[in-house]
Amino acid sequence: VRTWWREAVDPESRADPQLEVVLPERAELGRLPEDLLAPGALPELWEDGGDAGSGAEGASGSGHALTLRRLLDYFRGGHVARVPREGYDDTFVIPRCPEHAILDAVQRGVGRGTLWITNGPASVWKESIPYGVLDEHAVLHPAPELIPPQKLVEQALPGAWKDGRANGVALVQAASQAWGATLPWGLVRESIRAGVESRWLRVAEGSGPVDCGYDEAGYLRLERPEQLKPPPPEPSPRLPPGGTVLEGSRIQDLAEIVPAMMEASAGSALHFHVRVALDGEAPEEVRAALDALLAGVSEDLKAT
Repeated sequence: VRTWWREAVDPESRADPQLEVVLPERAELGRLPEDLLAPGALPELWEDGGDAGSGAEGASGSGHALTLRRLLDYFRGGHVARVPREGYDDTFVIPRCPEHAILDAVQRGVGRGTLWITNGPASVWKESIPYGVLDEHAVLHPAPELIPPQKLVEQALPGAWKDGRANGVALVQAASQAWGATLPWGLVRESIRAGVESRWLRVAEGSGPVDCGYDEAGYLRLERPEQLKPPPPEPSPRLPPGGTVLEGSRIQDLAEIVPAMMEASAGSALHFHVRVALDGEAPEEVRAALDALLAGVSEDLKAT
């Protein structure tokens, strides 16, 4: 038997003479659309997260949580929800839905990313729910918000990075510690994908694919693109032993002691190795002006 509730009936089925219309209090659903399990779709289904959230509300951006036990009770048949109207409360009868159809809807909702499920250390979103997670202790949450790429880099999660590289397992563990909740691998994977597309992250050579399960996340290796790494410091000029870099004002000090140095050298040949350097990219007209001044001292002396 195929049932429809709060969803459109396809034209072929509408034309079937065996199609029947049943009141909700007399109906039993053969299939539950997963979209109806999202917050706000059905009245009185979701509640404030409280302790059931286990820190997950910070990652989902919501304080809502739905225990699987409450979801099953909601569809046991005979449940009447109240919908506030203008000046009165309307009643809304919830049809009965068997447990297997509800669990199928949860599986589809988590796989599609409509829902996020946690149960103890298990945390699943946009992946198949492992065996044993769907029991009376399972808690459903709204879809989590993607982690900004800036919060996955080494400055934000230093514990996940080593020698400029990180892998998927290290990132999900460090992010979970930072968020105070066990984050699903699906969330970190999709956030990594967004980071690669926006060029905050780069898949390292020899790495596994981004689109992988948690069991292969350790083979996903990431690094920062070269253009996002801080530029290397400007190399210092290579000086002979005993040399140093002098500002213009110190050159004047040196000129004042040149006669005393000539006298102290006691007739030995005394030479000065001079290099004039400009920091940064100076305009060509500035270099030309400096070279013209230096030509009065030596034609070979140029600004670099």
